[in-house]
Amino acid sequence: MAKVKQLKEKEISADPKVMKAWTDDELYHKQTELTTKSAELVRDMQKREYEIDFKSKKLLNDLLKFLEKEAEWGHTTATGLIMLYHNLREAKEATKSKDWDGNVKLRAANVTILWGMVTKMTGKGFYTAKAFVELMAQIGQSLSSVTQKVHEDNQELRDVHANLGFIESEMEARKLEIKNDSNLKEEVDPVVETV
Repeated sequence: MAKVKQLKEKEISADPKVMKAWTDDELYHKQTELTTKSAELVRDMQKREYEIDFKSKKLLNDLLKFLEKEAEWGHTTATGLIMLYHNLREAKEATKSKDWDGNVKLRAANVTILWGMVTKMTGKGFYTAKAFVELMAQIGQSLSSVTQKVHEDNQELRDVHANLGFIESEMEARKLEIKNDSNLKEEVDPVVETV
């Protein structure tokens, strides 16, 4: 048990040599700890909101109209568009308040979806180009900063998953090694009979 306590202080390294020195109990304990940490981070990220400065209700309404009528989607982006649209509709309620400061709160996934959409937006004609440039002039910097923050916040989860992958690979390698050792022991050497 003392070794398991020491394990908490150890950093997981991508170096397989470090993990090879760990006992099976240490690996299992760290796997459990990281799985729990991963679940906590996911729950936290699903609740976390980020503020994007829209500066005006008109800008938010223009974006909602674009999402309603012109946003392109595919089989992998349809649900993202729906999530973003609903999150923005919820945020629109806040604009009715007299003390609305121009900020719209979006959940992490929706920040990423919005960033992906505005960086891939296309249109036709002068007026849609002008509307797009106005949108980016107003929210571009704020959206870019918030997107960067989301990516930084998600890095911890990516690190946890990478470390889980290292541990699970080591555990699998040990299982395979045990299986191979037991198969070798079951093989019988042929007996050579001498006359």
